[in-house]
Amino acid sequence: MSSYLKLNLAALAGLLLLAATPARAQDSGPLLDLLIKKGIVSDQEAEDLRADLLKDFAVNSPAGKLDLSTRVAKFALIGDVRARFQYDNEVSNNFAGVPGSGYNNDRSRYRYRIRFGPTVTLANNWQMGFRLETAAGSTSTNDDFGAAGSANFAKDGNTAFVGQAWIEYAGNKQFGFDRVNFKVGKAAHPFFTPGINGFWIDSDINPEGLTEEVVKLDAFRPGWSLSLRAGQYLLSGNSRTTERLGGFLNNPSALFMGQAEFAKTYTYENNPYGFRFAPALVVFSGAEANGMTLNQADSATTTNYDNLTTVIVPIEHTFKVNNRPFAVYGTYGYNFGGAQRANWLYSTSATTLALTSAAGDPSSYNQMFNAGFRYGATRNPGDWQVTGEWRYVEPGAYTAILLDSDFNAGRTNGTGFIASLTYALTDAVNFTTTYFSARNIDKDSSSTVGFNRADVLQVDFSARF
Repeated sequence: MSSYLKLNLAALAGLLLLAATPARAQDSGPLLDLLIKKGIVSDQEAEDLRADLLKDFAVNSPAGKLDLSTRVAKFALIGDVRARFQYDNEVSNNFAGVPGSGYNNDRSRYRYRIRFGPTVTLANNWQMGFRLETAAGSTSTNDDFGAAGSANFAKDGNTAFVGQAWIEYAGNKQFGFDRVNFKVGKAAHPFFTPGINGFWIDSDINPEGLTEEVVKLDAFRPGWSLSLRAGQYLLSGNSRTTERLGGFLNNPSALFMGQAEFAKTYTYENNPYGFRFAPALVVFSGAEANGMTLNQADSATTTNYDNLTTVIVPIEHTFKVNNRPFAVYGTYGYNFGGAQRANWLYSTSATTLALTSAAGDPSSYNQMFNAGFRYGATRNPGDWQVTGEWRYVEPGAYTAILLDSDFNAGRTNGTGFIASLTYALTDAVNFTTTYFSARNIDKDSSSTVGFNRADVLQVDFSARF
């Protein structure tokens, strides 16, 4: 290598290190690859420079002194903390009395959330990671201030749970696709579900099982992409059930999801724009014997994993209004097993099914939808975003296991609106206030099928890194 070239490469290396934060100094690969492609440096010269950069990073950067396994190509820590005031007022249905005369659950709560964990990039496109979270609920990671443990200011109420644990293979230009991703474990789902907190999948849910996603760019016409997603998740691992007559032995209850997204999107000033259309199918595969009841009072203990074959069609279009992103979105869902599911919901016992309710035939309760808008973004200090949404979920249309737990407490038989405003104090600290208001669709439903009304106000102060 000539002394002139060495001098220029050294100057380039200095610029790289000055322009990048210590954690990014190792990511010079794309620039070096470009220099090779332009013929400015040879492969060997690029490797020498890469080695010099990494050596300098290890010696002069505090982050470079972190002792990691030689198997680790990249190590990232992510986390967030949120403080929340929440007021909710849920009035139960009272099937035998005057509508709206049920128990009034009026309360104020002071809550917090912590999520923290590493993502580790290994060799040959493999990754792994886990995340610790407060609270053990499937659709909530919130814990409460104020004697949450054995006494005031106690530590025993502040337990950390494993919210995610996964192994992932993510590669480019493989199997005829531009991107592929295969994941096993307990992790965030990849499905497109427009709506505040996620409409048909609560944003706090981390499904357990297998997830696959493949992406083809310029699939039909230039600029259009096709994303295929699938998930096979365990709900009840009853592999040692004593039920033998029905053939349920070693056959756990499962949830299957599939989605095909057609999109034409682009990014401008770090905000996404464009069109997304992503039909999906959600199916239960129940292994339990007949005679099990269905109760929505507690979604974590819902025992019926049958009668759910719901087609879901989400759509979203984002465009500019006053140089800010403005999105309109909506989702329609139809459960082909809604009649049977509504019958179970309205049943009074495990052996007697309700064929009609006081309001009519439950078999018509098989549809759901949301429609809303989102204006603004919160990527930079001073940014704001306002969102408004209407929701409608009939009793037999879906399952309380997956629905957003903040709207109508996650139950079906609810319709109403959500309004939310977020203001970015910095690029890492946000202030958000959200109001949820739901009313039951079937006014004469039993106490376990939705609420007469459910109103929730949340005020959040959050920070992330």
